[in-house]
Amino acid sequence: MTACLTLLRRFWPALAAGGLLLLIVLLVRCSDRAQDSAVTQAHDAGAAQERADTATTTLNRTLEAINAAEAVRRDPAVRNAGCVRHSRTPENC
Repeated sequence: MTACLTLLRRFWPALAAGGLLLLIVLLVRCSDRAQDSAVTQAHDAGAAQERADTATTTLNRTLEAINAAEAVRRDPAVRNAGCVRHSRTPENC
């Protein structure tokens, strides 16, 4: 029993330093994991926002194209202007 106490008294600074080092390593590791998790969540949120923005833009452009097609179908002046603009031989319009 006294041998254990003698060893403990002799090596307690080394044991305390080892325990402190272990605590620091664990804190750094937990901090790294928390940061990685936050980065992953931010990336996922950004990707979801980008998908939503892209879908909205696509929908708006589709509606504009539908409206333009309706204008061409209903208005002869617009139809003729489109024909002249895109035709290789405008005389045929």
